[in-house]
Amino acid sequence: MKEREPDLENGNSDDLYLELSQTLGVQLPQGDTQHPPQAHYDQNNDSNHPRHGRHGSGLSIVTQSPNMGVRRGDGAGAGVGGGSGGGHYGDGQSYRNGQGQDRAGYHPPAQSIYGHSNNQYYGGGHGNSNSIYRGHNTHDGEKTYYNDHHGNSNSARSRPEQLRQRDLDKAKAERMEKRKKKASKVDNKESSRYPTTWVAFSRMVTCCFPPPLLHLMGKHTAEIQQAWREKVALVSIIFCLCFAVGFLTFGFNVVLCGKEPNRIRHGHVDENSAVLLGRTYLLKDFNHPPAPEIPHVTSNLLAKPFPNAGGKDMSFMFQNINMACKGVLNGRQHDEYGNVWNYFPCVITSADGSGSRPLGGLGRQGCHLGSESIKARQFIKRLRFMGEVYFSWEDIVQPNTNYAVYNGMVLDFNRIGWMEDNIVIPPGFEPFINGSFAGKDISLSMSYTKERSAIIKCLVDIVKVGVIDQLSLGCVVADIVLYVSLIVILSVVLLRFFLAVIFGWVLSWRLGSFDEKTFADKLRRQEIIEAWVDGNTSPYVDSPNSATNRRAQRIRANVLPANSRFSVHESGTTTPNGSNVSAATEIPFPLGLPPPIRRWKSMPSSPKPSQSNSSLAGSSMPRSDQTRSESMKLITGSRLNASISKLKGELQCPLLHTLMLVTCYSEGVDGLRATCESLANTSYPSTHKLLLIIADGLIRGDGEDKSTPDICLDMMTDFIVPREEVEPQSYIAIADGVKRHNMAKIYAGYYKYADDCERPMEERQKVPMIVIVKCGTPAEAADKKPGNRGKRDSQIILMSFLQKVMFDERMTPLEYEFFNAFWNVTTVTPDFYELVLMVDADTKVYPDSLTRMVACMAQDPTVMGLCGETKIANKKETWVSMIQVFEYYISHHLSKAFESIFGGVTCLPGCFCMYRIKAPKGPNRYWVPVLANPDIVEHYSENVVDTLHKKNLLLLGEDRYLTTLMLRTFPKRKMMFVPQAVCKTQVPTSFPVLLSQRRRWINSTIHNLMELVLIRDLCGTFCFSMQFVIFMELVGTVVLPAAISFTMYLIVISFIITPVPIIPLMLLAAILGLPAVLILMTSRKFVYVGWMGMYLLSLPIWNFVLPVYAFWHFDDFTWGQTRKVQGEDTAKDSHGSKEGEFDSSKIVMKKWCEFEREKRIKLGLTNGITGWYQPMSTMGQDGPPQ
Repeated sequence: MKEREPDLENGNSDDLYLELSQTLGVQLPQGDTQHPPQAHYDQNNDSNHPRHGRHGSGLSIVTQSPNMGVRRGDGAGAGVGGGSGGGHYGDGQSYRNGQGQDRAGYHPPAQSIYGHSNNQYYGGGHGNSNSIYRGHNTHDGEKTYYNDHHGNSNSARSRPEQLRQRDLDKAKAERMEKRKKKASKVDNKESSRYPTTWVAFSRMVTCCFPPPLLHLMGKHTAEIQQAWREKVALVSIIFCLCFAVGFLTFGFNVVLCGKEPNRIRHGHVDENSAVLLGRTYLLKDFNHPPAPEIPHVTSNLLAKPFPNAGGKDMSFMFQNINMACKGVLNGRQHDEYGNVWNYFPCVITSADGSGSRPLGGLGRQGCHLGSESIKARQFIKRLRFMGEVYFSWEDIVQPNTNYAVYNGMVLDFNRIGWMEDNIVIPPGFEPFINGSFAGKDISLSMSYTKERSAIIKCLVDIVKVGVIDQLSLGCVVADIVLYVSLIVILSVVLLRFFLAVIFGWVLSWRLGSFDEKTFADKLRRQEIIEAWVDGNTSPYVDSPNSATNRRAQRIRANVLPANSRFSVHESGTTTPNGSNVSAATEIPFPLGLPPPIRRWKSMPSSPKPSQSNSSLAGSSMPRSDQTRSESMKLITGSRLNASISKLKGELQCPLLHTLMLVTCYSEGVDGLRATCESLANTSYPSTHKLLLIIADGLIRGDGEDKSTPDICLDMMTDFIVPREEVEPQSYIAIADGVKRHNMAKIYAGYYKYADDCERPMEERQKVPMIVIVKCGTPAEAADKKPGNRGKRDSQIILMSFLQKVMFDERMTPLEYEFFNAFWNVTTVTPDFYELVLMVDADTKVYPDSLTRMVACMAQDPTVMGLCGETKIANKKETWVSMIQVFEYYISHHLSKAFESIFGGVTCLPGCFCMYRIKAPKGPNRYWVPVLANPDIVEHYSENVVDTLHKKNLLLLGEDRYLTTLMLRTFPKRKMMFVPQAVCKTQVPTSFPVLLSQRRRWINSTIHNLMELVLIRDLCGTFCFSMQFVIFMELVGTVVLPAAISFTMYLIVISFIITPVPIIPLMLLAAILGLPAVLILMTSRKFVYVGWMGMYLLSLPIWNFVLPVYAFWHFDDFTWGQTRKVQGEDTAKDSHGSKEGEFDSSKIVMKKWCEFEREKRIKLGLTNGITGWYQPMSTMGQDGPPQ
């Protein structure tokens, strides 16, 4: 009889058996695919929770039976213990919430699982898809992600169905890629046809520089030319802002006030001048024209025989007669028109208003009356005007005076009594004569009646003696703006200062503190840290009898706990610390995985997994028993169980699994060894930490004998897979074009301590370690830097991996190997890890810093990120390092301390910071992805970096941009500064390196502040908000060159001109002097006052040289002198360029279970199928089957 060919196209599972039988030449056991046997589920085992089932039809790889899931449309869902209850809901009754939809298995928006609202993220694949059901915010405005997997996307489907689905996915990916290319072409055409407002503005500003001219200037490509245009546009805006600051400082008051008139204080008229009608004129060079009673020998009014007119009031010799007073003052003798000859005697009076009624005079001809008066008044215009006589209000209210103010003019009512006897004084003048209005402003009272208005106009003509000292409306407005600005700026400065002091005194010691009980202990610890920073002492070697050593012994004893708050124990078993745990303390494991298989003999056996997840439980990479046994020697011992309760008691919080990420590029062996040694020697237990190093390409640093990856691998031992057998795996890199495809190797093992390690041998921990080496594709093997994609790409390797693990999304081959290496070296799956510590490869961490940072995270779940204090190790090496000491100190203890009060630190330095991967939420132990949030990963992994703004954000300031993304995505969560966690680093010691480093920092800071200022959800409102503080910081950063220039100018002119500009100098003293007070009030380290002096002397460098250089190099996206690679041209060091087109077909993406299934199929085909079906219940304690 002819042998039947397997029908692979229709997806018959019997044909899969036939295919495998023909391939292996053996008879395979076949289950009843039409009527599968009922599976037994343990209802007390939370791994069988309905939310974690994966099911469907087809062959179950591990359990030797078809999977018991309910397929779409097959009927009602099962109960709590059944795997189908947590899987795909069919046409029948779904679990708790009525009807589920057919086919794809999505839950309609009106319904949800377990009675929760629709405001959740349902992770995993529903039906055949891999979608995330997105909803709205819940509770406090955050998005909750469920680690559930519904439908038969995770079921053990038949191989032909997998092949068909893979072809469909591939075809769909190709279609999407074509659409993206087409859309990008359309966008490029539209962008070229309709440029954005910013692009149009940049072109308008640089319209005098056509492309040919820019080409001659060395700007050869259109992208470089546009970057240069945008740089010039930004510089022009910064120049306008600096001009605005200069205008507000020097020109605003002048414009609003106008030119201040010349004024002379009442009673201070000098001997060479005289007062005429309230105005002062210079008489020194004036010669009176010939007139009767004036000799021709000398006609100067200051000489004899004239009465000395110097410093006197000559107003009575130029009286305004028969003008406003006509009809008000009448004479007993007058002409036919009612005109009088004069009102007062023609005499010279005292300018200060003192003296009695003057008698006599020069006669009528001395009064310059008639036609002579007209000529005389015109002649006065030839005199040099010296200024108006002004009175202060103190002068107005002096006793024995009768001054009053009307519309800013000062009237002397005592002069009314000096009138000639010929003048009839009307009764309306009586209140002015008797002093009823003395010392008052009568402007309003004199406008009530026409009679009063006529009287006051007359008095202005005849008794005006000067003006009141007052400001114009423009000057009042200018002063208001000045004082409001002063109050706002000074309030912010003082608020930052006092809140930083409060943080230092009250809050800082509560963050991550667990050992210091008294203030003396705190000061002693500071002294020890300062000695460690200066390199004078070791943190591990102390005298046996010192109090420091006793505290250190307590910390060192608390290492290597065996469990965490994730541990699950069976009913009636005992935990390593001796406590009895009942079955009621079940914790749902993410990813639907069973609890990890512990390798310690004292640990209880793993709970029995369900059939739906048993295919996931046995992942492993080939590993020898010898290596496994040796790796356990240093993490077991008599002090293991005794240490846990003590450490938890001192921390008063649970232990959290923590990743220690070190990204390296071209660092040398000394820097890498110091960093890794300090992380391995941290007092945090090795069972809850993993050292992860990502080498950014096959790079050899300048002056190094070995490449950076080789240096990293030399620090490993006990490799899971031998070093020479590791193969490169593909992943999607952050790049544009063909470089999106990159390859990397993953090495797993344990850290190997240096021979000269300061820590004693008996106290060294066996620290799990993974090294990822980005080696590049074979096509770039001949490049100078194969595999290099930048630091951001290294971070995204981890962040994207954590996101896919949390949501069970499709992985790249590199991520699949990463998962397995992770599980093998740590004995737990990656989704157990909640925190990641990011450290640069030139940073050395203090031993208890990691413990303190984790304690802060564990005590407050709302903290999503924090940083410690970075100190300078090479303070006194050169003058360049000296001027940075105080700048580092004040940036932490003033800026970050102030921001920590509000939980909004705007910059977590990439050299030493910690982020929360996921956060617990609610009493039901749900998780909110934080660093693994898809929004953050998506924005941070932006690969098309084609604008000046994006390049400054993503190529130069990726660490700060990550902080910005976290604040923008979770504005209600906290970013903190923990001064108890300390590290030290090497700072630039030459000015070119400092210039290059600060260029990157300043430019990235400006562009990140531009992003932060748009976040409206930060705490506070209007001027009393973090958004306003960020805006002030942004403006203050861009106007630094103008500010320091104006400051130096004000300091110089304060010694030259009068009056001294008090307000600007007060503001300057507050800004520069308060940090010194902060030092004395917080740290009490007087040495930092000296470092502050160094900083103040270098202010022109910090505030002028560095910012101006940075602004003019906005279009320089290289790392310059900071990172040197042997044989590299630093001018071409950029990851933003595009080369070729990305071919997505070269990278296969599958779910972890699909990778694992294929791996086990191959393993079964190689080793025989019998061992392949070993059930989980028969596994020992040494891990999954090999």
